[in-house]
Amino acid sequence: MERISKKQPLFFLYLTIFVNIIGFGMVFPLLPFYAKEFQASEAVIGFLAASFAIGEFLFAPLWGRLSDRFGRKPIILISLLGISVAFASFAIANTLTWLFISRFLQGVFSSAAFTAASAYVVDMTTREERISGMSRLGASLATGFIFGPAIGGVLSSVSHQLPFFAAAAITIFNLISVQLFLKESLKEKEEKLILKEGFLNIKAMYKGLRGPLGGLFILIFIWSYALSNNQVAVPLFGTEILKASAVLIGIFFSLQGLTSGSVQWFLLGKIASRVGEHKIIFLGLSFMMVSLFILPFSQAAFMMAILMIVFSFGSAITRPTLQTLISKYTHEGQGTTMGIASAFEASGRIIGPILGGSFYLRFGFHSPFTISALLILITLIFVAQIRGIFKD
Repeated sequence: MERISKKQPLFFLYLTIFVNIIGFGMVFPLLPFYAKEFQASEAVIGFLAASFAIGEFLFAPLWGRLSDRFGRKPIILISLLGISVAFASFAIANTLTWLFISRFLQGVFSSAAFTAASAYVVDMTTREERISGMSRLGASLATGFIFGPAIGGVLSSVSHQLPFFAAAAITIFNLISVQLFLKESLKEKEEKLILKEGFLNIKAMYKGLRGPLGGLFILIFIWSYALSNNQVAVPLFGTEILKASAVLIGIFFSLQGLTSGSVQWFLLGKIASRVGEHKIIFLGLSFMMVSLFILPFSQAAFMMAILMIVFSFGSAITRPTLQTLISKYTHEGQGTTMGIASAFEASGRIIGPILGGSFYLRFGFHSPFTISALLILITLIFVAQIRGIFKD
């Protein structure tokens, strides 16, 4: 396949992820309201949200291995079918238990889509193109979350179930499009499926942490923890301390998504060519750290919005760069490695919201932001010194 012909499959991949995230964005803000119809408490709603990340954490490494064995496209197709069924089952659920099962399955099958998509980008790019490919994949995620919540909000005015049915229908449409237009990217498939580390590959995660990629896996966990922690702490701080409306907070998060999408689609590749990929990680995490330190001292919602955008800029340049370096340094199949990275990212999304709310209630509104900032600072110092990942 000629290099120029690889651009079209990547376009369809980005479109696939964009459409998929629109579906997720449609339903994510509605989860608390829908769950309350089943008399779910705030704590139960928190665990319901976390069940998605638990599904990702447990199954992402397995999906990565399967994509190395059978190809990226079959895994993406399976994931879209599973996501569609999970959305529909969530809409027709008549018990809280079934809501948990459906939400868990959404996490299981979404981990397949995102892991296979990351490996697809690796297959279709050179080492020099990798950062641009990963950043545009990230931009597809970010922009999907800009449009999804607005569409879901309109549909929910009809009924709380309608956005979930609509998300299921969108996902089926996406599945058909993938089958028709997305080409397989993997040319050399693994000859057999190796699961000696264990069915869910927890041992593989432990080995990855101890190996040469351990520092990068730690950083992607810290990035994910800070991001998900912030998603809990910011609405609490904004509404309770700064007296901002929920609508205004929603607009601020949309601005974050717009910032992330713009930076990842248009700027990150150019920044990487100037300063180098290793330095981008340090730069991005530093932006996140500084904004987190300052944010709880905001005196007005406008100042908080500015710091959220600064945080978003740092986050936007960090994740694709980490994925790029992980893909370049791995000695295993790209699907396997991306699956392990996705599991570390998911673990941050499990722990972040739980600790964010707990710290806020127990130690005050400053604590989630300050603790996240300190964790980034400590991790940067120790990983940079001990693992030496910032040395070009």
